[in-house]
Amino acid sequence: MAQFAIKDAGNIIMKSNATGKPLFYSRALNKFNFKVDSESVYAKAKGSNYIAFDGAITATITMEQEVITFPQLSLILASDLVEGEANISQRQIGEADGLKKVTLTNVKFINGSTSAFLVEEDGVTIGKEIEGKFTQQDSNLEFLATGTLDEGTKVAIFYSITKPNVKKIVVKDEASASNYRIEADIAVKTAEGKYMTLYATFFNCKAQRSIEFGLDAENPVNFQTTLDVLPNEKGEYVEFSFVEDDQAEAMAMFNAMGVPTRKASK
Repeated sequence: MAQFAIKDAGNIIMKSNATGKPLFYSRALNKFNFKVDSESVYAKAKGSNYIAFDGAITATITMEQEVITFPQLSLILASDLVEGEANISQRQIGEADGLKKVTLTNVKFINGSTSAFLVEEDGVTIGKEIEGKFTQQDSNLEFLATGTLDEGTKVAIFYSITKPNVKKIVVKDEASASNYRIEADIAVKTAEGKYMTLYATFFNCKAQRSIEFGLDAENPVNFQTTLDVLPNEKGEYVEFSFVEDDQAEAMAMFNAMGVPTRKASK
């Protein structure tokens, strides 16, 4: 086999080991790291290591990307993606009328979720809480102050609403997600300028529950997924298949990455 190099994080198909069905496909990985560790145990002679015994293997996969889908986010959080109702907190600025009333149109609020505050000139900082009564009038939220509230006064209204058919990921004390099978295809280039494909299959992966979810106002979030790679029933962790005649697939991957290619000479 010719010398080759890899400059690709690969495309992956993530499958559920429970059902065998694909959960998602991604071609947006920026990093894909596979690591295997094994600590040997030694019998000593005269105080020095003399006979080695292989230790247990530990293997992990770490994937990094900035563009993801909902199923990938649920994998990162080691939880299932479900659909259902969700209670959402919101804030609006209203203005008092001559009757000490503030009206927010098209707001159906959850009872017990409301409060009202004076707001500073910056429109953000809240001041003293305003006592009063909240009522639902058709599709509008109405707040009537019980004390003094001058006409034109800006009021910050906090409330919650219920949204139906929302995609939800709930992180619980016990992980609900199943084990996964990862199938990756990786673009490879030989010293002769040919483009090949390396296929990798990781048979049994489990998402770690060590989660760091960092939001950044200046840069895209780097979503990191870490999975433990466990052996299958045959004791296998991963299988690598180097396909030398897979020119079309490899060239398509390179083109998708924006890498200029040429047809390899035979």
